[in-house]
This record gives sequence, structure tokens and C-alpha cells, in this order.
Amino acid sequence: MPRVNIVKHVKTDGHWTIRSIPRKQSGAFDWSALPEGRYLIEWYENGQRCREAAGITSAEALEAQRKKRHELEGLRLGLAPKPPMEETPSSRPLRKLIDHYLDQIETLKKKNTHRKYEAVLNRFAERFPGRTFESMQVEEINDFVVALMRKGMSANTVLHNIIIVAQFFRRYGRPGITRELQLPQKISSLPVEYTEEDLAKFFGACDGWEGDLFSTLLLTGMREQEAQHLFWTDINFGLRTIRVTAKPKYGFYPKRWEEREIPVPTKLVEVLEQHPKFPGSPFVFPSPTGNREQHMLDHCKEVAKRAALDQERFDLKTFRSTYATRMLRAGFDVRTVQHWMGHKSLETTMRYLVPASDVRDRLEQVPVPTSGSPPREASEGALKHRRQPRP
Repeated sequence: MPRVNIVKHVKTDGHWTIRSIPRKQSGAFDWSALPEGRYLIEWYENGQRCREAAGITSAEALEAQRKKRHELEGLRLGLAPKPPMEETPSSRPLRKLIDHYLDQIETLKKKNTHRKYEAVLNRFAERFPGRTFESMQVEEINDFVVALMRKGMSANTVLHNIIIVAQFFRRYGRPGITRELQLPQKISSLPVEYTEEDLAKFFGACDGWEGDLFSTLLLTGMREQEAQHLFWTDINFGLRTIRVTAKPKYGFYPKRWEEREIPVPTKLVEVLEQHPKFPGSPFVFPSPTGNREQHMLDHCKEVAKRAALDQERFDLKTFRSTYATRMLRAGFDVRTVQHWMGHKSLETTMRYLVPASDVRDRLEQVPVPTSGSPPREASEGALKHRRQPRP
């Protein structure tokens, strides 16, 4: 039977190394002698050493060894064709697989999605130059997580990075890798909304074009890119609705590829009916040249500055959470608001709901049960009595 060895990829003294499995005096493998890691099997073909991933448990390693021995024996006897070298899993370079995966993402996903995946996976590949996909160990990916945290990356951003890395590993045959990782805890921040006082100051500092833009964001809950790609043809003045539709010419597609229709109040319809049109431009809120306006956030900050408001508190997403909170408090059911906002789940919509702040008057009306005890001065003796130890 051909010789196939079991080795282990472990971390010692801060460095990753390949170690043979020690044996006990009885000759059996001492599986507990080495630190945690991932097993490999190794053998020689035509004078060259070959290695292949063999799992993370001794049972997986022994099974991989048994299969490889029978496979090599079959090749020696001419009972099975020799697979091409490029099809051997252990020969798949990490960098090559990442490039192939990113090429698929570029074709199938949106541009912004591709840019995010590209940044994350390129960072991952740079951390492990010259490595093969199968040789990557869970502990090494844990070290990658730690390195991101030490660079000052937030816990939520690190988790987003690892989700992308895990999707890549699942695509090429290693699912469930995140279950083996030590990950930071996700931080869920409270949603915020603009107060009526803040909105009055903000809109008081807007010019006509800015007032129309931010009124649209406040009364539709649209995302920034949805507002950037809003066409005049998306507005039905008669039915008082605004549609979020794909614009393939400009590379824009609604989130999750789902178009939707949002009912709007008469007040906003009247505002948009008076809103000036840029000659030859399909955009409702174009740039000064008639193209897409990609500086809406800058406009928001500038208006907040003119209104003497805290610029850090003003951004486009808060208009969206303010819209969601207003709609839910106005009595619209959460399933309807979910559809208007283009959310995948009710849970996502509820995360936009800001806890009520004007609760003091209602709290005072909540009945509080009483014990009928005398005033505090008269009850001091009873208090002392309760403090006496029992016999």
C-alpha cells in the first residue's frame, strides 16, 4: 500500500508550522500531543511532495489517509485514471480563487457590492501571500480578525469583513467557517430621529432646491441613491405616488432588485409640481450640469451648518429613520411601512423605530399599587423592626 502520512498545521511560538503526529510507546498516534490546528495528508508523486487538507479531527484525518492510499493504489495498478494536476484541490492558490470569485461578483452583483467585496478580499489575500485555499487554518483567520481590530476597525465593520470572507470560503467548499472563529460582539446602536425643532431650523436654512430635496427624503424615506436616481417619470402626480425603479443605463438597481411604490402626501406633490426641471435631464434632483447629484450629504451638512445645528447629527439616513418612526407612530402597520421602505424583513423596519421620548405625562398616569402603609416618618420603627435578626 502506498505511503501516506498524516501531519498537522499548528501554531508554535507565534509561527505556523507543519508537524508530524507523535506516537505513543505502543506505536499508536498521540493525537493530543500537538496544539489545535488542521490536519493534512502528504505523499510523494514523481519525486514531489504533495499535501491535501484532511479536516480538523483525527477521525477525518484517518479517513482521508485511507481514501488517498486506496486512490494511489488504484493508480499504481492502472485501475483509475490519474486526475489532472490542476484539479487537485491542494494546488488551488488563494489569490487565484479570489480573483475568480471577484470576477463572478462583478458580473452578478451591483457595482457597490463588488467594490466592498474587492476591498475586503484583497485585504485578506495580502495578509496571506502565496498560500493555497486548502492550507488556510481557522486560527490564521482568527489572527486576521485580531489584526483588523488592532488597526482600529469597529466591531461591526470587522464582522462585515468576516461575513464576506466566509461567503468566499463557502463558495469553494468550506462552509460554516464562522462557527469556528472567535468574533467580536456586534454593537447595535439606537436609531435617532430629528425633532420638530431641529427640522424647523434645518428647513428654515434651506434654499428652494434644498428644501424640495430634503422634504422628499423626509416624506418618502428613500435611500440616498434612490433619491439620486429619481426620474420625473417615477412621479405620478395624479395618484400621488413615487416609484423606485431600476435605471440600468446609470448602473442603478433597487436594493435586492425589488422596485416599489410609495404613496406621498398632497403637500409633497404640490412641492414637486413647483420644482424646476433641468432642460434635457431626466433627474428630479440633478447636479448643476444635469447629471446625477452625488453630493447630497454635503448639501445636508452645509444646511445644518447654516442653521447653527450640529453637523455630526445630520445625515441622510436619519431622514429615513425619522420617516419610519413617523409612519409607525401615525398608525400604519409595520408590514405596510416595511414595503414602503423596501426592507427585507419586519425586524429591519422595527430597528428604524426610535423609542418615544415624550413619555413623562403618560408615565404619571400609570397607576402604582400601594400597601396602605403610614407616612415615612411613622414607619421608621417598622423599618428598624424588619432589620432585627430573627431568633
